Amino acid sequence: MPVTPELLQVLDAREERWNRRLALSREKGQTLVTVTLCLPAAYRTAPAFGELLGRLCLRLQELFAQGGLELTPEEPLKGADGPAFFYTAPAPAGEVKRLCVKAEELLPGGRMLDIDVMDSQGEPVGRSALGLPPRTCFVCGEAAAVCVSRRAHPREEIDARVEELRRACLEGLGELL
Repeated sequence: MPVTPELLQVLDAREERWNRRLALSREKGQTLVTVTLCLPAAYRTAPAFGELLGRLCLRLQELFAQGGLELTPEEPLKGADGPAFFYTAPAPAGEVKRLCVKAEELLPGGRMLDIDVMDSQGEPVGRSALGLPPRTCFVCGEAAAVCVSRRAHPREEIDARVEELRRACLEGLGELL
């Protein structure tokens, strides 16, 4: 992949997001949750998908409240890699990560979410640390990392699946299509 100005902007945005995550987790002394879109870049930066992300984050907060945990919103970040929402939680990182995985699986459109968790020391807590399987590809169900690295699916197939996810999300949020 050639290095383009757009790619450099995305990489800078990811670094800025990483630094914000580290700073928030250490400053707040709590578990940190970061929510972004787990979609190709063109969708992550589209305003309509940014709006969906914000609405899904409200549902995430509701899911946490139902589980007896509160997510405190922090200042969001919008960059060349799309928007990111940050939350702190006064609960153990493993417990928070389990709820986040549940949200990715149960919320309408939750499969579009990428929810990362850091402990209060700034250490990421991944699925494997909890004995959970890796994230699956939203097209075929295999390990997502393998499909992404191999570019296993043509753009048309990905676009069609993203549209299915978007429609399911809107229906789940109670919107007419």
